[in-house]
Amino acid sequence: MAGTADALPNLTGLGKAEQLAALRRTMASIPGRRDHAPTDSVDAMPVSPVGPPTSDASTFGDRALSGPVRSQALRTIPTPTPLTELLPRGALARGTVLSITGSGSILVGLVATASAAGHHVALIGQPKFGLLAVHEQGGDLSKIALIDPGQADPLDAASVCIEGLDLVVTTVHGRDVPPTRARALLARNRTHAGVLAITDGHMPGLDLTISSRPVAYGGIEQGRGRIRSITIDTTVHGRGITARTGRYTLTAPTFGEHELRWTPVTLDAAAGHRPHRLAVAQ
Repeated sequence: MAGTADALPNLTGLGKAEQLAALRRTMASIPGRRDHAPTDSVDAMPVSPVGPPTSDASTFGDRALSGPVRSQALRTIPTPTPLTELLPRGALARGTVLSITGSGSILVGLVATASAAGHHVALIGQPKFGLLAVHEQGGDLSKIALIDPGQADPLDAASVCIEGLDLVVTTVHGRDVPPTRARALLARNRTHAGVLAITDGHMPGLDLTISSRPVAYGGIEQGRGRIRSITIDTTVHGRGITARTGRYTLTAPTFGEHELRWTPVTLDAAAGHRPHRLAVAQ
């Protein structure tokens, strides 16, 4: 099964060669996709933090930019506030391979921010992914493709998708990716200047690891009410990067608002306001 506004083919029951051919045919037909992006290092240029999507977030799209701003956008993928403020460059450099574990809100935020900025996203083997949550965080569902690889190796589909899509999120079914396979995939991702995210399992050579866990939620009083917010601790670490942890609250929109919003939680604020604690942190 596959579905989105950019519908990809049903890969179930197809042989490996047929699956790869079907993916390539469909990718070639996606309007405005990234055919190529420069692989220059972003170290040589300053990158201002990119915040969460706003009403004019489409100006970050590859086709809407020119000059230095376009160059910066082509070299990076924007991220939601919790990651923007923890990543050294305020965004994800193209060619990055990372692991995302823990609370699903961070992954949803990443997909929402990237798609809102005009980038194409593939979600491989993510049947429980919350597209409604992406919409609530301002994402563009027309830029997102869901791919069910069936019994096939999801990394085969990922290997094809990174040829032309900006952000590829894939499962590895909780397994350890062999070093030889990992090296080939890492090299391919850097060549095509995409961003590849692994949601479970282990793969050697990752550039970044992003882990998060919910620590509290608001809106429940004396066992009643509705959850209006969730507070999440997020940690980012990787090669050459000192581990950094931040605490952020994701709050549901109030009357007159349309999108969920991220706000940082300082130690002083946390001491003065104590939302209901989770019985078990996940």
